[in-house]
This record gives sequence, C-alpha cells and structure tokens, in this order.
Amino acid sequence: MAKTLEQLREDTAAAIQEECGEKALLCYQCVKCSAGCPLAAEMDYTPSQIMRAIQLGRVDLVLNSKTIWVCASCETCSTRCPQDIDIAKIMDTLKVLAQRLGIPAKEPKVPIFCKASMGSVDRFGRIYELGMTLETNLRSGQPFNDAALGRKLIMKGKMKLLPSVARYPKSVKAKPIPKNTIAYYPGCSLHSVAVEFDLSTRKVAEALGLKLDEPEGWVCCGTTTAKWTDPQKALTLSLKNLVLMEKMGHTKVTVPCAECFSRLRAADHDVKTDGQARATAARELGYDYQGRVEVQHVVDTFLDLGTDLIRSKVTKPLSGLKVVCYYGCLLTRPPDIARADDAEYPMNMDYLMRALGAQTLDWSYKTDCCGASLSVTQTDKALKLMQRILQNAQEVGAEAIVVACPLCQLNLDSRQEDIAGKMGLNYNLPVFYITQLMGLAFGLGEKEIALKKLLVDPMPLLKRKGLIS
Repeated sequence: MAKTLEQLREDTAAAIQEECGEKALLCYQCVKCSAGCPLAAEMDYTPSQIMRAIQLGRVDLVLNSKTIWVCASCETCSTRCPQDIDIAKIMDTLKVLAQRLGIPAKEPKVPIFCKASMGSVDRFGRIYELGMTLETNLRSGQPFNDAALGRKLIMKGKMKLLPSVARYPKSVKAKPIPKNTIAYYPGCSLHSVAVEFDLSTRKVAEALGLKLDEPEGWVCCGTTTAKWTDPQKALTLSLKNLVLMEKMGHTKVTVPCAECFSRLRAADHDVKTDGQARATAARELGYDYQGRVEVQHVVDTFLDLGTDLIRSKVTKPLSGLKVVCYYGCLLTRPPDIARADDAEYPMNMDYLMRALGAQTLDWSYKTDCCGASLSVTQTDKALKLMQRILQNAQEVGAEAIVVACPLCQLNLDSRQEDIAGKMGLNYNLPVFYITQLMGLAFGLGEKEIALKKLLVDPMPLLKRKGLIS
C-alpha cells in the first residue's frame, strides 16, 4: 500500500527500504557519492547530504529538493559506495514518491518528459521520439525548443514523422534456432535516431557470419523514464521482451543500445533476486520467466567471436586513426547488472578498435556521464558534461570518439554546435558508432554503414586517413 507523507515522516529510512530494498542507514558519510557525482555542483543538496537527511527522517527536505530531479541515474554513486548501497536507486525512488504524493518538481520538465515518454509507450508500444519531444515542449511552455536540431534529424532520416506501432504477440511458438543465430533486440532508438547503429550492426554481424533474429512485436524496454515513474512497469516492460525471446527458444540476445542492455539485464537480475517482483510480473504477463535468456551487449557479442576472426575480416585497416573509446554510464554500471570486467576503466571497445588497426588513446572521461536525458530536460547542465568529455578527448589527441550507446552518440554528436554557440568552443570531433568503424575496416561502403547520418561530418577525417576516396 502506498504510504502517506505522514507515514514517511515517521521512519523515512525504513519506508525507503520497503519501497526499493536499499538500506540508507548503512551510509556512514564517506562522501564518495558526492565526490564522484558529475552533477553535484548543480544540486541544492549533495547525494551524501540526501542520504543523511533520509537517516534523520527529513523526508520533506529530500522530496522537495532539486537534487532528485537533477540526478541523471548515471550510477557512479552506486558503483563507488563502499557499503554497496544503490544510491541511484534511492534517488529514483524519491522521484517516484514525489510524483505519487503530488509534490511539485524543482525541475518540472523532468516529470513532463517522463509522462510524455511513457504515454508514447502506452499508445504505441514503443517510443515515438518526435511526438514525445513535441509533447514535452508544449507542456513545458517551450514549443520551439530544439526545433533546429529536430529539423536536422528529420532531414538526416534519423527522426520518423510517424510512430512505429508494436503489436506484442498473443502467442509464441518455439522454433529451432539455427546455428550462428542469436536474438537481436534493437530497441526504439535504433529504429529512429540511431538508425545508423542498427544498419551497421546488421552489416557487421553478417560479415562475421552471425545471423540476427529480431523478434516480431518487441516493445520498449521502458528506458530510464519508466523506473522514474513506476518501477513495476519498468520491470514488466523489459520482461515482456525476455519472455518473448524465451518462448521463441532463444538462449541469448544481443543488444546494441546501452539503455536497453541495462534495463533487460536489470529485469533478468530482479526476477532472479526478488521473489515478490517475479511473482507480480508473472501475474501481469501470465508467464513465469525462467531466466534462460542471456543478455549481452553487442560489443561483447562481437568480442566473443574472437579478435582473430575480426582481424581476418579487415581489408582496410584503420591505421593512423587516433580515437578514444567512450563507454558512458550503463555499459559498465551498476557492476552487479553490467558485470563489466572493470567498471571504472573498461577496455572491450578498445580491444575491438585495436583489432581493426586503430590507435586507442588513454583518457580520463571514458566512463563519465554525458548528461543522458538531461540533454532534453536540462540542456545547459548536460552541455557542461559533454564539453568536459569533448575537451579531454581533444587534449589527448583524439581525432574521433567511438561509442556504443545511442544517447551518448546523439548528445556528443548533435550538441557540438550548441557548445560552440554558447561556450565558444569548437571541437568538430566525429562521433562514430563502433560498428560503423568495424564496417569501414571490413571494406563495407559508406552507404552500408550510414556514415552520412552523422551530424559532425566524418568525411574530411576519413579522406585524410585514406579510408574513403
């Protein structure tokens, strides 16, 4: 039963634990969460101060704080907490409680964005990005916000004018899974703003002898906005896709989108560790998910095929190309979900790029947050984070940035013009999907890997390097 504000005041820490399972009382104020938070300077209370306020029962302070709405759920605090408290999950829970109790948000565009996002999923089964953006702008009183960027995305074929409608199948029959075939969950972005990621992933998989099987009728994973509004719905949406693939007979799914990868992994983790959540999801779906589908990011899928195989497919080595690999947040965090070899300094993309002949550079912002969806709701705050990333990439001598996340790519690629206009800093750094550079090294044509869909033109760089004519 949902608690009243008065009940939350009686024992705030216990109420938070009941909501999300996290024990705020374990916090001993080491302040690691605040020291590592990329947005701490934008908050009215640091993460450690919020944790202390919860311990002291000051629920009115935390629910009325700006902090909970500035938090981008980058999971840095959760990853570094010596007490293994999932602080980001507590922040998510505070957002949910504030909305449930009707407490106005200090950053009102965030709940507006969440409502528009989830409304899109309710209507179409997937995110309709143009409609979601227009609704967010209208409801927040900024009808023409990012209109110039929207036009560019439409002209590039990266934003659909009409929504894609998902029809989740009522029944699914198991089928024999051919050898070298794996389930493929593209997620909403790869059918719109990250279409070049989808196209290049399919071409690279084909070149490596891997067949991708995209389940018909898959639905949105819920993204971050679902867990910011309704955690059970977030679980159910992701689980619907895992159930679909399990019923088909698949035992592994590869996921290019970092957000989708994280949400599917989280759903798999939750049903295996939380009996109540599993039972609720089973009732809602009419199926008890057995956990037989391994969720893997596409970088790991390709790396598992072996660098020897990848090298053997290279016909146009990326020799002389200096890049930094940007992992962002969700490919490595939180550790119990992402299960990365190194949450702070991962290397898997670097290994792939080196197998292609490129030079990968060491740098300091490999896993820093780019602002994620704050680029839509609190653009100026997100621009500061992006600028730091671009600045460090330039300082170490990178000629391009390599990513494996649609939102990271969109932010770092599309916002360079905004950074130039507002901060007077011109970077002109191409931001490639890793699969685009794999395809280029494999000898695929620029149209096959959709290089011209990038907003920062990569052609001058690639021509200088002799990689395209």
